[in-house]
Amino acid sequence: MMIMGSKLHTDFVFISELRDEGYYTYFKDIKKGFEEDHLIPFPHMQEVLIARATRYMSSGSKTPGYYIVGSKIIMQWRDEYGNNNYGIFGIASRSDLSKWIDKFRGHNIPLFHTYQNVSEASTDDFLGGYHELDKSPLTSIDLLSDIETRRHNNIPKWQSTVMKQRQAEQKSSNDQRIFRPMFAIALFALFLIAMLWMPHWDIEEEMFADSSPSGGIGILTILSVIVSRTYWRRNLKWYRPIFDILMILAVFFAGLTAARLWQNIPSIYYEAAIVDGLTSGFFLIIVFAGFKLLHRRDRVE
Repeated sequence: MMIMGSKLHTDFVFISELRDEGYYTYFKDIKKGFEEDHLIPFPHMQEVLIARATRYMSSGSKTPGYYIVGSKIIMQWRDEYGNNNYGIFGIASRSDLSKWIDKFRGHNIPLFHTYQNVSEASTDDFLGGYHELDKSPLTSIDLLSDIETRRHNNIPKWQSTVMKQRQAEQKSSNDQRIFRPMFAIALFALFLIAMLWMPHWDIEEEMFADSSPSGGIGILTILSVIVSRTYWRRNLKWYRPIFDILMILAVFFAGLTAARLWQNIPSIYYEAAIVDGLTSGFFLIIVFAGFKLLHRRDRVE
């Protein structure tokens, strides 16, 4: 199997193949002139695990895309110091996979399989997480019948304990550095708008008039909250948009109340602010629910 790098990204050559003596890989960076090769002898292989890996295929703007199920072969091998190491490579074709399986069986290497999707896992991730995979002996090629098939929902991606911890730490870091300050800035901006600008907007039928900046501010509010509150993430609490609506209404009320220190603010402005806040909240709930539905669609049926 050979993969040639495109000049659109980088110039490289990567070759992986099963030889009579074992699994051989060759890598060459044409641009830098660097090259290396590596062989995992069959006698060093402890076992081979065939896992699932998926890739998304787009069908165009009007037709839903789909996922193609492929395989990821994980070889557990032991070096001269007795340490377990892992080699991985992907095979999309069931016929090609069958040939590789015959090769491994010809050298009496224990074969296992798992339905878990390891698309996000790297070699380093298996060093500490391989034992967490739910695997069983590969007793028949029929157990791999889903390879090369299509499905509308994705197989949930497997993550080891360390991978989950690393992802949680990355999210926490992003929240502290980016998203929380962004949300605070958005709320402060709404406070200033409510205090300095909103009292001068025209009102019609207990709502801000169409000629007022209300609509544009509402759109910016919705977008800023969606981004700063990371509505696209999985496992968010169902009440997040409700909390955000209350925060928007609170800063509107705080701004209008602060403006009363130097001018008269009729109560109708509070009523109009409630309408604006609830309108923004309605669209926030719709977007939040939409992301929830997308995540549920990706789960195994």
